[in-house]
Amino acid sequence: MRLYRANLFIFLLGLLLLGHFTSISEAQSEKMPSASEIILILDASGSMWGQIEGQNKIAIAKEVLKGLVSELPDDTEVGLIAYGHREKGDCKDIETIVQPAPLDKASINQKIDALNPKGKTPITDSVLTAFELVKANENATTVILVSDGIETCGGDPCKAVKEAKEAGINFIMHVVGFDVGDVDVSELECAAQAGGGLYMSAQNASELSEALETAVEIPAELPMGKLSVKVTGEGKLQDAYLILTNTTTGEELKGQRTYTKPTTNPRIISLPDGVYDLEIKPQGMKGVQSKSISGIEIKEGEVIEKEIYFGFGELSIKVVRNEKLMDSTVHIINPDTEERVAQGRTYSKSTSNPIVMKLDPGVYDVEITALEIATSPKQTFSDIEIVSGEIVEKVVDYSSGTLKVGALKGEKLHDAVVRIIDSSTEEQVAQGRTYTGSKSNPKTFELPPGIYNVIVEPLGIKGVSPQAFDNIEVKAGEIVEDTAQFSGGTLKVGALQGEKLLDAVVYIKNSETGEQVAQGRTYKSSNTNPKTFELSPGIYDVSVKALGITNNPMQEFKGIEITPAESLVKEAQFESGTLKIGAKDGERLVDANISIKNTNTGENVTAGRTYPKSKSNPKVFELTPGTYDVVVTALKMNTKSSKEFESIELKAGDTIEEIVQFPRGTIKVSTTQSEENIKAVVRVKDPKTGEQLAYGYTDLKASKNPIEFILPPGSYEVVVEPYKMDEVSEKVFNIDLRSEDDLDLKVDFPK
Repeated sequence: MRLYRANLFIFLLGLLLLGHFTSISEAQSEKMPSASEIILILDASGSMWGQIEGQNKIAIAKEVLKGLVSELPDDTEVGLIAYGHREKGDCKDIETIVQPAPLDKASINQKIDALNPKGKTPITDSVLTAFELVKANENATTVILVSDGIETCGGDPCKAVKEAKEAGINFIMHVVGFDVGDVDVSELECAAQAGGGLYMSAQNASELSEALETAVEIPAELPMGKLSVKVTGEGKLQDAYLILTNTTTGEELKGQRTYTKPTTNPRIISLPDGVYDLEIKPQGMKGVQSKSISGIEIKEGEVIEKEIYFGFGELSIKVVRNEKLMDSTVHIINPDTEERVAQGRTYSKSTSNPIVMKLDPGVYDVEITALEIATSPKQTFSDIEIVSGEIVEKVVDYSSGTLKVGALKGEKLHDAVVRIIDSSTEEQVAQGRTYTGSKSNPKTFELPPGIYNVIVEPLGIKGVSPQAFDNIEVKAGEIVEDTAQFSGGTLKVGALQGEKLLDAVVYIKNSETGEQVAQGRTYKSSNTNPKTFELSPGIYDVSVKALGITNNPMQEFKGIEITPAESLVKEAQFESGTLKIGAKDGERLVDANISIKNTNTGENVTAGRTYPKSKSNPKVFELTPGTYDVVVTALKMNTKSSKEFESIELKAGDTIEEIVQFPRGTIKVSTTQSEENIKAVVRVKDPKTGEQLAYGYTDLKASKNPIEFILPPGSYEVVVEPYKMDEVSEKVFNIDLRSEDDLDLKVDFPK
């Protein structure tokens, strides 16, 4: 049940606007605007170690309680009782941790933190302990119980609360069920009802906080009217959920429940003055619709009594197959609206088959779907009339036969897909898989009597056609069995480099048609190398492409004959050598591109890059034995600088390493005018030929002034021309650049 702080405020505000609450509010606002004397009873039993969204319930409760205490007015008198926190299995483990007294927030929060759940749930004696603390009070006290379960020590909390009220003890009692799950909490709801308060359900920290805030916001002496709701069905108390809606605000008060006990049925609910609509939802009656009562007016001091009667009939559906109980689904449909009003399942046990469903009087259609027959056949009953107090019984009788389909390869069970086709309609009605275990091979199908075609498609055998069984007759109560026998051989293909396992891709083609029938990969693991292929008898061509060698050499095996039950092994043996190419400037690693060609054919074999990192410089190429031409081109230099190696002969098992030196120097050019950066064009030329080797632009920004040129050692002519300054002449510098030089050329132009 959820009645939170916001809902309560809206209720009270609505009443105030209507004028019903003004006199009450004015009379009590000075004395008690909200609960001023509170007794908190906290469940600290072992079950509070349970978790909600990964957090212990006791940890959540502690934080929420401390938050509540921190928000209470300083003049509030608060007492705290806990149970189950000191001893396991002790029903007397109840302690008044804080005697009722003016609020000491720090002290009470410290004591809340010290609680350590261990024991049982003695709710009744805890409530009686609270009543002993407040029985002498003139003012009404608010008692709030927080529990995650029901009484486990044999007490009756509802009876204890009733007797306390009869004894004249002045209190209102609210109960918060904290993550109680599907437990019957009627005794807790009864206790709240007897205490003139609310039962509230909280499933997490936020809901617990809101429920506690609601409880303390309701003044203990607030006079309210009461709504008494009694729900019956066919002469018995009927369990139902009650939903109240304030007609002024539209807010709902949910969660009140009648159960089937006289302690909570009729359900008596304390409400502020106002007008409410009531919806009653019966429980355990899938086909019985909710009822509503509109415009219930609640006034202070009055008790409004409502009795709701649910008249219903019953429909019993028994489903059998070949005279045995059978699992099925049952759907009840209103033929006028085509709405599904109820549904259920028979299963194959006498405890649920026949299934009995309670329905409002009326006319219904019923659809029953067989779950144990592969085609899921349906049977329907139309226009079944349900009369209040009567039961209609129906028996649905299905017949079926059993078809078992196995798959073998030689004498071994083999995995296969089985498809069942109705021979008259050519429609597929069922499908299954045999796998390789005796529990599923043969695969069993329950089918309606009829004529069927069966197709069995083997898995894991390449190039094998499915087997078909036509016109198999299935009779009611009989078993028919067929087995598909598949023949094939095994081809194992390995890839090696000497004695090392090599990663490779294996392609298998039909020699006659050229069609590829299989593909696989060996990897470098003995689990997959050699790679195993199941193939139908025939002639095959096999290609093995090595992935661990840079130029991916291919080896082929032609005309391999596969015969039934035979296992062949083919190993592709690959040779290679290692070629390492590095690029440096002295000892510094240099970024460079590498291209490798076959010397004899001129064909590009592979390419790579050194990068200025030790992991890739030198760059390693694994190549088949042969003769190669290598070109290494330095990167990040302003002039192209390359080195060629011709006709490098690489033999199997060889390792050849070549390190290319790319000496370089740096010229930095900055351009200024009166110490301020200016734009200029900078050209680097060959002083002998006048050929421009590189150029660039300086800028006003410091990031582009100076500009940098990385060049091989040599003589250069550097021409610096100011940008759009016609009256200023260019400047020319002749520079001899050596390896590792870092020259800084500052060019200043006069105004």
